[in-house]
Amino acid sequence: MRPPRFCYFLILIAYLGMPGCRHIGPDVIMADRLPFNEAIAASWQQQTLLNIVKIRYGDTPFFVDVPQITSGYTVQAGVSANGLISPAVNPLTSFAQQLGGAIGYQGTYQDRPTISYTPQTGAQFVRNLAHPLSPSGVLYLLQSGYPADVIFELTVESINGIKNHTASGSGIRAADPEFLQVIRTLRKAQLSGHVGMRIELDKEKKESILFSIHDTNIEPALAAELAEMRKLLRLPVDNRDFRVVYGATPMNPGELAIQTRPIIRILTDLASYVNVPEKHLIEGRAPNLPGDGFVENPPFTVWSGCKRPKDCFVAIPYRGHWFWIDDRDLRSKRTITFLLIFLALADTSTKEALPLITIQAN
Repeated sequence: MRPPRFCYFLILIAYLGMPGCRHIGPDVIMADRLPFNEAIAASWQQQTLLNIVKIRYGDTPFFVDVPQITSGYTVQAGVSANGLISPAVNPLTSFAQQLGGAIGYQGTYQDRPTISYTPQTGAQFVRNLAHPLSPSGVLYLLQSGYPADVIFELTVESINGIKNHTASGSGIRAADPEFLQVIRTLRKAQLSGHVGMRIELDKEKKESILFSIHDTNIEPALAAELAEMRKLLRLPVDNRDFRVVYGATPMNPGELAIQTRPIIRILTDLASYVNVPEKHLIEGRAPNLPGDGFVENPPFTVWSGCKRPKDCFVAIPYRGHWFWIDDRDLRSKRTITFLLIFLALADTSTKEALPLITIQAN
């Protein structure tokens, strides 16, 4: 005798409900990796902009890191079935009519991500904020192709005594015209491959960073600009290599003294480009920044208003107003990106190795 049709249905449900036959690991990677990536990037941009705006108001910047994200998934499924045979009511009752049964199916899905937050505090973090970036690290960025004019404008306080734009609580000082001329010439020479750097080791295995200027057998216009740059920096005409040192002014003729900024100075300078609501300036909530620090094409611009803008790269609420970077402002967007690199260069602490965690995904 053939079994009743519901028996086949019971077998089909039991087969489909077996949790071991489905693997969710690859699916959750595709579903989670990009959203987590976008969320962390967006939150970092918001945190950076918030701290810059805080500094403009004289408040204390604060950083919270996200060192680890652990996602755990649980899929459970169960099928239950029972059957019975009822006694025949009359002789005409068929066997199929005597059969009865019940089928139950239950499934659960749980997503339990664990996100770790680490407040950036302590002596090491303060040192990272307050310690100037290494001149060699800045030059490594140039060697890697990052634009010299942008990197020097953001990270360098002075080159051989020629000063950059400076902002502080007392006001703004514009960059020396010679500084702007030097970094523009460096950018042109960088694009043509006529400036570079190398590392030399002395007898004691101590590293020396040498900055090289190749201004022979090149285009007359660029050769003239490099000659003028040498004159502005008071570099010997006959030298092609110059030892890089940290400081405001060189001690020897063959040195290139670069005074780099710490992260907190970079953030303070960028804070001077925040447009504060006039009401807050009148009420004294944010300081006026007098001085001659007008910049025709600033590297960073933050706008403010009462409502959140629709077309913005990043926006944060603060003190009842919105502050944002326009999505069409490529210079400001690029500056935010470079800040992440500068923070990595400033972090000289030893990272503690995290434990390896294996998560069962099926």
